[in-house]
Amino acid sequence: MRGHFAITLLVLLTGAAANAAEIQGVITDWRCTENMVRNGREKVLQQDRSCSLARNPDRAEYGLITDDKKFYHLDAEGNKKVNRLLHNSPDKDNLRVILTGDVQGNLIKVTYASIL
Repeated sequence: MRGHFAITLLVLLTGAAANAAEIQGVITDWRCTENMVRNGREKVLQQDRSCSLARNPDRAEYGLITDDKKFYHLDAEGNKKVNRLLHNSPDKDNLRVILTGDVQGNLIKVTYASIL
């Protein structure tokens, strides 16, 4: 019975580790993220000043855009971590970060966040 439990635990831990990732990109306001991927970050920031994190870094939800134009939504803990990073960065509209956590679709459950 103990061997069966150990195998089950190993399978669960391996499955959880398979979703863990380290993703690099630029932080955005979540509601602007898809538009930025489609039309370009700089263009959207020029056309919609409310998307600028420099003007107001405190957002309810943040997104991450990668260099290959993928975008991710951050979980509640990730939003808190990114908010703290934004307050310590002079260049809020171009804040490049590394997020570590579990990826589920386009959601990142962030365990660690740092500035690149």
